[in-house]
Amino acid sequence: MTPLKIAVAAGKGGVGKTTIACGIASVLAEHGRVLLVDLDPQSNAAWGLGADPTQPGTAELLLGGTPTPIKITDTLSVFPGGPGLKGHEVMRLDPEALADAIAIFDYEAIVFDCPPGWDHLERFGLVATEAALVVVDAHPFAIQGAARVVETLLARRQKNRQGAQRWALVMSRVDPRRTLDKDLEAALAAMFPDLKRLLIRQDVALSLATTERIPVTNAAPAHCRGLSDLRDIVRWLQDG
Repeated sequence: MTPLKIAVAAGKGGVGKTTIACGIASVLAEHGRVLLVDLDPQSNAAWGLGADPTQPGTAELLLGGTPTPIKITDTLSVFPGGPGLKGHEVMRLDPEALADAIAIFDYEAIVFDCPPGWDHLERFGLVATEAALVVVDAHPFAIQGAARVVETLLARRQKNRQGAQRWALVMSRVDPRRTLDKDLEAALAAMFPDLKRLLIRQDVALSLATTERIPVTNAAPAHCRGLSDLRDIVRWLQDG
């Protein structure tokens, strides 16, 4: 069975991307076995799920090693990121190296948490996936960063290269009481009229899950709006 592969990317840090990646992986793990691949040298996704971020993980996998995914729950595992991802050996690898390395794993879904500011590491995730979530908030720099990620995705698809074939914008931590947030969807619709726009509303429960270092599905009340929004995004991914 071919796993559903999803890259979560953002052109700017601080937009809630890793929280969303952990949340998407946690919700998908309700339906089958999921692997979260942390591509960030800071290894925040692994840490936020309760794993030891210093354990061998994505860097070792890329360099031909055989690290063991860290088990978070019966159906959710993670490869930590870490400073090894900044090494020259990793930076010299072909963009398809991660796609090749994860082909041996048997999961229903694989989620790649792509770091902003590291184009080569981000590209590993975008190339290894079939769908991408581009996370953006109302800050102008975040919108510019999202545009850069979308341009990368479009360029690869136009050249018939391996990588995501569908993607959507995820509006992150939206609070309609804030002026910029009220205008966000209209701004994105003007810039990206053909792109699906998905929503994650402001919800402290999502942040608390990573602070407490547990999957959001174990931490948040079933009725919380952030978890409901994550489930809507997963439905879009699965309906693909």
